[in-house]
Amino acid sequence: MELVAALERVHDGQSVVTAAPARAGAALREASPASRGRRVRAGDPRYFEIVEFLEDEAALLDDNALMSWIELMADDLVYRAPVRITRDRDEGKGFAEHMFHLDETAATLRMKATRLALTPSAWAENPPSRTRRFVTNIRVHEAETAGEFHVTSSVLLVRNRYDDAHVDLLSAQRSDLIRRAEDGLQLARRTIYVDQSTLSMPNFAVFV
Repeated sequence: MELVAALERVHDGQSVVTAAPARAGAALREASPASRGRRVRAGDPRYFEIVEFLEDEAALLDDNALMSWIELMADDLVYRAPVRITRDRDEGKGFAEHMFHLDETAATLRMKATRLALTPSAWAENPPSRTRRFVTNIRVHEAETAGEFHVTSSVLLVRNRYDDAHVDLLSAQRSDLIRRAEDGLQLARRTIYVDQSTLSMPNFAVFV
């Protein structure tokens, strides 16, 4: 069934799904390249450096240190979470090409992080969620450009709010492009392939 581009805007406590322009389909495919470069094995110092980068990133997000986290992003960042849809096996991978829970650039991500971290009006995260991110199954391949790496990982996000004993869970695969810069590694691309077609949490106001 052909998807119709739509925009659903609701209050801060709700999930927001946005429609992206036609270029998004190509960008989504680029985030998971069919052909990758040479595998960077676990014994390679570059592999350990990337693992530490992802662990440090998760710790910043868990500590709600958003202004420090945003400094890890490259200026040309593309940060997306496509909407998963239920399809038969022969109908594709099960992700919409033009609809996203998150569709961000470095500028828009910085604005969102700044609003959440420094203003009292971000009601979706005030008080902030208590989160824990578990990053596993990290695989690293050399990219076409020297100093860049295609990195896939699995992430489990555990989230709790207020005094509720209930916890929300979100699992996903991440497809990243990590780049070596003068002052260390940077995140240049991230596509988050959520395992759920219907989110088990009321909003996507936290970063994955």
